[in-house]
Amino acid sequence: MSRFDSFRGQRGRFLPPSQKQKRVQAELRGRLAESLCAARLLLTGWRILARRLKAKAGSGLGEVDIVARRGAVIAFIEVKARLDPTAALDAVTAMQRARIARAADVFIQRRAECADCEIRFDVMIVSRSFLPKRIADAWRPELP
Repeated sequence: MSRFDSFRGQRGRFLPPSQKQKRVQAELRGRLAESLCAARLLLTGWRILARRLKAKAGSGLGEVDIVARRGAVIAFIEVKARLDPTAALDAVTAMQRARIARAADVFIQRRAECADCEIRFDVMIVSRSFLPKRIADAWRPELP
């Protein structure tokens, strides 16, 4: 281990220790928010099909925080931990929505039991109260 390893950030960039600590704290907040959202979904009758669903690096598919199913509805859920709910919604950019939609398409294609299900894209927001709020059908993917 070299003396520079503690400064290594995402994709090999070098970060000062304070920025590294901020990223670690943000990662921990995000994981806590995802766990709270998953618990809320389970308590309201959803079945979690996947968490932190990632595609291969460089595939352009990105990551889906939670994939959940209730009946014939599959929800691809993006979790945001923000103090302001409006800021949380704004944090889901058009590029991120497109990546999530592509990942959803691949997920559905690989699971035959999901072929006839209704697909929905939700956002769950965790704010100061730590009580997750779900915005069902937050967006629709743009068709090519």
